[in-house]
Amino acid sequence: MSIVNRNALKKIAVIIIFILISTTIVLLGTQYKQFLKIKSDQIDKLNANSIVVDTNQGTIEYSISGKGDPVLMIHGAGGGYDQGLMLADAFLPKDCMVIAVSRFGYLNTPLPGGSTTDCQAGLYRALLDELDINKVHVVAVSDGGPSALKFSINHPERVRSLTMICAKSKTPPKLTTVQSVVFGTIFHNDFLFWIVTEYIQSDLLNVLGVSKEVQDKMTEDEIRMAKEFFEIMNPISLRKQGIFDANIQFKELLPEDYPIWEIKSPTLVIHAEDDTLQPFYYAEYTHEKIPNSTLLSFEDGGHMFFGHHEEITKAIKHFFVSAY
Repeated sequence: MSIVNRNALKKIAVIIIFILISTTIVLLGTQYKQFLKIKSDQIDKLNANSIVVDTNQGTIEYSISGKGDPVLMIHGAGGGYDQGLMLADAFLPKDCMVIAVSRFGYLNTPLPGGSTTDCQAGLYRALLDELDINKVHVVAVSDGGPSALKFSINHPERVRSLTMICAKSKTPPKLTTVQSVVFGTIFHNDFLFWIVTEYIQSDLLNVLGVSKEVQDKMTEDEIRMAKEFFEIMNPISLRKQGIFDANIQFKELLPEDYPIWEIKSPTLVIHAEDDTLQPFYYAEYTHEKIPNSTLLSFEDGGHMFFGHHEEITKAIKHFFVSAY
C-alpha cells in the first residue's frame, strides 16, 4: 500500500472517529436536556405530595393515601415516601390509610448526626402522636426492616401488627464485586443514574435481586411496575444520604441490639427464596426468633415478588383482619 493510500486511510479513520465522538456528544446533550426536564418534574411531584412536620423527636416527611386501618409504611433503599406509596399500592389491600414516611437522609427527612434506628423508631412514634393515631399496622420493605423491628421492640403499645416484606433483620453479606461497582458509581451522579435506570433496567434488576429467570416470566403490568420503581428513584441525589448512612447503620445487626424475640405483636414475614439482594435467611431468622410470627415464602419472584403480588395482597388483608 502506498504512503498516499495509508495517509488517506488515516484521514478517513480520524474523520470517522470525529463523527462518532460528535454524534455521541450530540446524543448525550439531547439526553441531558430530557433528563433535566424529568428531574424538574419529579421534584415538583415530590414536593406536591410531601408533608413535613417538626416533632419533639425531630423532623420527618410523610404522605398519606387512602382511608381505613392506619398502616405505617417504611420504604427500602433508594426510596422515600414515594416508594412507600408505590409498594403499598402493589402489596397492601385497598381499605387502608397508608402513612408512608421518608427515613433518615431520604428526600426531606434530615439525617441527624449520630442517627440510629432507635432514633428513627422514636421519630415514627412522634409522628403518630402528631397525627393522633394510637396503633398502626407496621409494614417494612427491604432496608426498612431494622427501624421497623426497633419500633416494634421499643414501642410495642403502638404496633397492631408487623409485616416484613423481603426485609433485613440480620447483618448483611458483603456486596458482590458487581454490586459494589454499581452502587459505588451510579448513586453519585443524577444523570448517570438516570441513564442506567432508563436504558439498562434488565441488568439493574438483576443486580437488585431479580434474576433473569424471573424477568423472563414478568407480565406487562410487572414490567411497567419495574419501570416505575426505577423512575421514582430519580433524582438519586435526594436519597443518597440515606443510602450510604444505611451502609453504616446496618453493617452489623447484632442480636443484643435487636432482641426481636421480645416482639409480641402478630408478625407476617414474606420473602422469596431466590432473592439475591436480601437473602432468604433473613426471613428464616425473623420467623424463628419472633414468637407470634407466620412465614409466607415463595420459591421464585426475586426481590420484587414478580408473579406473586395478588397472593401477597390477599395474605396481608387476611393477616390485618386477624390481628384485631
